[in-house]
Amino acid sequence: MNSLVYILPLALLFALFVYGQRKRRQQAALEAERMSQIGFGDDVMTTSGLYGTVVGRNDADGTAQLAIAPGVEVKWALAALRDAKSLPGQYRKPMAGADDEADPPDEGDSAP
Repeated sequence: MNSLVYILPLALLFALFVYGQRKRRQQAALEAERMSQIGFGDDVMTTSGLYGTVVGRNDADGTAQLAIAPGVEVKWALAALRDAKSLPGQYRKPMAGADDEADPPDEGDSAP
């Protein structure tokens, strides 16, 4: 009976350790699947909130080239990218006026 008092907590710790390892493997598999789905032409958002379109991908070093403005490309780690289609709706809305032409200035506005 005395040995049961010591074995039971050890068995519980071992079970928690095995369960934790299993969850980590599942998360790693989901992350690898998510990264493999990001490809050329996909709209993505970085973990810091920068939106761009994938224009290049280098699987050797795990990076992607993003176009964030006409003529502006930046290099990001694939792990820092999220497919814009998989984001909640509040993050998928286009920015107001992003695709519209610039509004003409009001009559009260004057430029020197």
